Amino acid sequence: MDKIQVLAQVPLLSFLKKRELKRIAELAEVQEYRPGDVVFREGDRDGRLFVVVSGEVEVLKDMDAEHVKRLRLLGPATYFGEMAMINDMVRSASVRAVSEVTLLCLEGWNLRQQLEKHPFMAVELLQVLSRRIIDTEKHLMNVLEGMLPICANCKSIRNDKGD
Repeated sequence: MDKIQVLAQVPLLSFLKKRELKRIAELAEVQEYRPGDVVFREGDRDGRLFVVVSGEVEVLKDMDAEHVKRLRLLGPATYFGEMAMINDMVRSASVRAVSEVTLLCLEGWNLRQQLEKHPFMAVELLQVLSRRIIDTEKHLMNVLEGMLPICANCKSIRNDKGD
C-alpha cells in the first residue's frame, strides 16, 4: 500500500505537499480490524487520528448501553479521531469495524501544529464539524418532536396558547 497516495485522497490532507505527506506517512501505522472489533471506546483518553484505507467503521454513542446509537458510517478516504486531537479530551464516541477494515493510525502527529501551518486544514475541519452539528440537530429535532410541541413549519417550540 502506498501510504502517501492514500493520505493524498483524504480531504483533510489533500492540499499538503508531497514531502509533508511523506512525513505523515512515515508516522502512520497500518492497523487491521475484523467485523465487530472496537478501534476505541467512548471515554478513552486517546489522541490518535485514523484514516480509513478500506472497509467501513461505524461511530457509535453509548455502545455498551441497551440502546446504542449509530452516529455515522465511514468508508475509504475518510478520517476520524480529530476531535480528541484538537481538544485533548476523552473520546466522545466509540468506533467499531463493520467489515474487514484497514486503517492508517497517526499517533504523535500534531494536528494543532499542522493547523497553524496550513489554515486550509482548519476550513476542512470546520466543514466536517458543521455537517456533524447539522446531522445532530436533525436527529435531535426528530427525537424531540415526539416529546415536545414543535411546530412542523418553523421548528419552534409552541407555547400553551398554540403560538
